[in-house]
Amino acid sequence: MKYQLRFGGEGGQGVITAGEILAEAAIKEGRQAFKASTYTSQVRGGPTKVDIIIDDKEILFPYAIEGEVNFMLSTADKGYKGFRSGVKEGGIIVVEPNLVHPENEDYKRWQIFEIPIITIAKDEVGNVATQSVVALAIAAYMSQCIDLEVLKETMLHMVPSKTRDANSKAFDLGIKYAKETKPKSL
Repeated sequence: MKYQLRFGGEGGQGVITAGEILAEAAIKEGRQAFKASTYTSQVRGGPTKVDIIIDDKEILFPYAIEGEVNFMLSTADKGYKGFRSGVKEGGIIVVEPNLVHPENEDYKRWQIFEIPIITIAKDEVGNVATQSVVALAIAAYMSQCIDLEVLKETMLHMVPSKTRDANSKAFDLGIKYAKETKPKSL
């Protein structure tokens, strides 16, 4: 099965790292995976996106097809507004409600879930830098694109050893919140 996922945010939030971990885990599962990043020359604070393609077959076109993205997660309004149009009608979008503000029409077009990703990382994990792992776990659970154990193992192998405990907790909290949330409707 083919999955097209998109993480949007601002430079410095870890969306590209999350995309790298997801693609690596899919490859470890024996599947094809590719990630393509887009970001401005302004490294911190500029709009950033990473598209991840996962497929059981060979990937011939390594970019998400606009209008066919199945799942998007955004932790910044710039990234959300700049890249949401690529999500297919009825697709899933997860937003950080403290920083991303969908318009009323968006709730009619997509399934929008609000999860306070940065607050979870800061207040429950105790390390705001783990927000990308919270987001990664939410994306994996909600899109059902990968085996969660393979993803967690890959993530723990790729993060610095001194941050493994915090990132393990962040991953578990991401799954917990993803299981509990319901789409917001107006």
